[in-house]
Amino acid sequence: MDCNAHSLSRASPAAPFRRRLPVYAAVLAAALGTATALAADRPGAEIAKAHCTRCHEAGTAGAPKPGDTAAWAPRLNKGVDALLLSAIRGHGGMPPRGGKADLTDPELRGALLYLFNPAGPPKEPPKSAKAAPPPGAGPQRVSAGGLDIYLGRVSAERMRAYPAGSPESKLHGGVPGGSGYHHVNVSVFDAATQAPVAGASVQLDVEQLGMGRETKALEAVTLAGGPSHGAYVRLAPKANYTFYVRVNRPGAQPVEAKFQERLN
Repeated sequence: MDCNAHSLSRASPAAPFRRRLPVYAAVLAAALGTATALAADRPGAEIAKAHCTRCHEAGTAGAPKPGDTAAWAPRLNKGVDALLLSAIRGHGGMPPRGGKADLTDPELRGALLYLFNPAGPPKEPPKSAKAAPPPGAGPQRVSAGGLDIYLGRVSAERMRAYPAGSPESKLHGGVPGGSGYHHVNVSVFDAATQAPVAGASVQLDVEQLGMGRETKALEAVTLAGGPSHGAYVRLAPKANYTFYVRVNRPGAQPVEAKFQERLN
């Protein structure tokens, strides 16, 4: 792979992919969704070391270095899938799929997750340990009730930039007109196995400081090959928001996650 294309290679098979979900989310969702890795896909670490680290370790063309979470965090603040889509389509000096057309989406995802955190996520404390705050709690990922819940947000302006006919352009009947709209996406994983949680319904409460709440039932969607839930909401600029995500599963207690964000 050409160093001028600070590539993000192929993602991993199911087990390596699950081990290498980032400390964030959602981070990460634009997150937007989670790919189910194919049996033939190579581990993200293998892909990254073969095709990505040469340029990323050198910081070629501003490529963030492996494990530099401060440099990766702004790139992941809309979720893993938003960054994955950027890698698939190419951006800056990097061509689509880093110039390696044979890399699969899961292989690209695995390489991204490895580059963000080569050591992998921290180990869970022993079950006998005294209860502590949920690991990974933060603006993009919350761990609660045995689930890892990722929240992503993308402005309608960015959604309109996707090519006509793309899955993003057709979500929920199309991108709404007018200003202030954002697509909010929630992805839910089992905290122990990192498998996507199927069969859940997700509700979102959006609360603007001093202005009350709006409740949305999120629609189940599939983006980048993985299940997630989303809806469009209208948000005011330069305002403080709290997002309450409520996950309901058959036969299980509801789980709620709280995210806070100030819009620019």
